[in-house]
Amino acid sequence: MTIRTYVSTTVRNDRVDDVLHALEDVDPDTIVASVNRSDAPDVPAGVSVSLTGDVREAVKKQLDVIPDLECEIDVRDTADL
Repeated sequence: MTIRTYVSTTVRNDRVDDVLHALEDVDPDTIVASVNRSDAPDVPAGVSVSLTGDVREAVKKQLDVIPDLECEIDVRDTADL
C-alpha cells in the first residue's frame, strides 16, 4: 500500500513558485506532474503535484497563506491504480 496526496491548484502566474516551494516544504520529494503558466504575471496558472503519504492537513496549512489560490487535494492508495 502506497499512499500519496495529489494536489491541483489554480493560482496567479506570479505565485506558482510560492506554491511549489510551500509544497516542497511539506515533502522534499514532491513530484511535479505539470505546471501550466503564461508569460503574463496575473494570468491564472495550474500546478499539479504528488506528495508522499497522507499529508493533506500539512498541505492545507502551507497553502492557506497564499492569496487567491484554488486547490483540490485528494489522497489515494496508488497500489489500487
